[in-house]
Amino acid sequence: MVSETVTYLSPGPERAEDIARVHVASWREAYAGIVPADILANVDLADRAARWRGYLGAGGYPTFLALVAGEPAGFIRTGQLGEPLCEGADGHVYALYILQRFHRRGIGRRLMGLAAAEWLQQEGKSFSVGVLTANQPARAFYEALGATFVRPDIYQWHGHALDESIYIFENLDQLARFA
Repeated sequence: MVSETVTYLSPGPERAEDIARVHVASWREAYAGIVPADILANVDLADRAARWRGYLGAGGYPTFLALVAGEPAGFIRTGQLGEPLCEGADGHVYALYILQRFHRRGIGRRLMGLAAAEWLQQEGKSFSVGVLTANQPARAFYEALGATFVRPDIYQWHGHALDESIYIFENLDQLARFA
């Protein structure tokens, strides 16, 4: 098998549509059977792209996009929460999504490493992350990278209460080695 080139970049607003496409497709892949099908079917790609243009224009939120042979494959966005999800967390993983066909290639681990290294440069020390409890593959991924379960929570998505698990990465140096 020929190894495809993976490129990582810090995207600007011109990449909003790329991230929105990955975001919507990843939601539909990862949350099928977890989030009500009508919610996933009705996610508006244009609305998501507009949101991402705004997000990518804002400073202070490290964001990285992975491209496999030039094709958008996954992304991560981190930053500070107004109110921390757990004690000790000064940063947060807002979103980490990889299209399923690109899973198990080290892309998620590398994105986490890049985000951790950037957060450390901004004098951050830790990340919290919320994961839908039923999303076992995502929970296993974070746990394998050293995340510690902190507490259960409830995530409200379009009026639907979904069980969520809150984790903390207390040692970003450990993650940054994957950058």
